[in-house]
Amino acid sequence: MRTYVLANLKGGVGKTTSTVNLAYSLSELRKRVLVIDTDPQTNLTPFFTKADPSGKSIRDVLRHPEHMKSCIYKSKYPLIDVIKGDVRLREDDAAEPDCLKRALEQVEDRYDICLIDTRPAFEKITLNAIHAADVMLVPVYLDKFCRDNLLLVEDQISRINTHDREEEHSLPWFIFVNKIENKRVQKKIYQDMASQHSWPFLNTCVTKGAVAENALNLYKPLWRHRRSSRVTQDYMELAKEILEV
Repeated sequence: MRTYVLANLKGGVGKTTSTVNLAYSLSELRKRVLVIDTDPQTNLTPFFTKADPSGKSIRDVLRHPEHMKSCIYKSKYPLIDVIKGDVRLREDDAAEPDCLKRALEQVEDRYDICLIDTRPAFEKITLNAIHAADVMLVPVYLDKFCRDNLLLVEDQISRINTHDREEEHSLPWFIFVNKIENKRVQKKIYQDMASQHSWPFLNTCVTKGAVAENALNLYKPLWRHRRSSRVTQDYMELAKEILEV
């Protein structure tokens, strides 16, 4: 199993939307996928299953990693399982930095891919998710704050690799541009960043489209809403690309 964490310090860049659509695209590629909702807002969970406050959740996984298997739910879709988010999730639920990593080791033969959605902050629970990951994916929106945000993300990853991970297991990270529009200002921002920084941008960019907002409001993966749309195809290409990194 290969584990990807989607993380960024900035909100509104499409982490949850990307997690949903990458998960579904990967399942269409016949990959067995586990999705994990670590954001207390639990926006990811209703895309895949009913939010049941009485059921087990990521909170139970972090508190009792040995009970991981009993916290996994079948989703609405073949080949995708889910660990639900929990509005009660608190920082002290992650008592150890490797809670999630130890939990995932119990199911590594059951899935091909694990995707972890996070909140826009590098706090204790997000760091737990990052510690469990093989690769970090950073979605960005090309606006005037993008460069400063990526500098902060780069600094955080450097700290993680220096203090929290062994040298031979340093965390690779990749950036993909989300909600891209055919605007001159966005092209200029991208060109400036590419020329001034050696940041690891993926080739695939996800276009902006009303179809994505419509699917979001319906709690549907794009593939189930408008398979032929440009945005849907972008996510499929992105899914194929991340399998190669």
